[in-house]
Amino acid sequence: MKKFFVSFALLLFATATVSAQNAFVGGHRAWTFTLEGGPLYSVNENGFSYQENGYGLKLISWEGAAAIGYEFTSALGGRIWVGYGGNRGACNTKETAAHGFYPYSFKSLNGFFDVTLDLNGVLGEEHAFRPIFYLGAGIGHTFGFTKPAFYGTPADSSWEPGNPFHPWQDVNQNNTAFGFRGGFIAEYDIKPYLGLFADFKGEAFKDQYNGLQPTQSDQQGFTGYAGFPFDMRFSIQLGIVYRYNY
Repeated sequence: MKKFFVSFALLLFATATVSAQNAFVGGHRAWTFTLEGGPLYSVNENGFSYQENGYGLKLISWEGAAAIGYEFTSALGGRIWVGYGGNRGACNTKETAAHGFYPYSFKSLNGFFDVTLDLNGVLGEEHAFRPIFYLGAGIGHTFGFTKPAFYGTPADSSWEPGNPFHPWQDVNQNNTAFGFRGGFIAEYDIKPYLGLFADFKGEAFKDQYNGLQPTQSDQQGFTGYAGFPFDMRFSIQLGIVYRYNY
């Protein structure tokens, strides 16, 4: 992972040097303003239990976002991105000592700083279609947790609302966690200053993001427990971008 980031940083530096000499092809440096929104698939801790219990589609929620950026060269840029949306989680799977399915939901407000790489600028060309890759790091804040509700497994033949408290896992309210991400933007420019895009991205946050942070004894004492160190999210968002001073 460290070698990957070092290689990417060297690529950005080389691209910025070449692009600074050539400037923009058919344009110049610009501010960018974007609005986007779309479906979000939140895996998080024990998200696979939704699949096991036949409720995989419930992992899909929605997120909206806005960003402001600056194109330093024809290839290299940066942006500050802020998004708000819903998430899904579950305390455990049917294989654990507690048995059953304990789903819950929560809200999130996330902020990232992304470094963007425009392939048109790398090639020294200007096209209506603009492919952009990016990497980012930031902070996620989660809140508005619902109480985990107990449901029976498919073998129980029906939902069984009952005790809303999990026997050995507590969901912590209001968490802040470090995150990183990567993505690809497929943009089509209607005008030199206006474009539409699809944003495909994956995000990973430290384990407390979804309110569950398993201890070592939890992972050793309960068979079937996930214990993955990151909470993962994937999304596809559609948006509009406006370039100022293009």
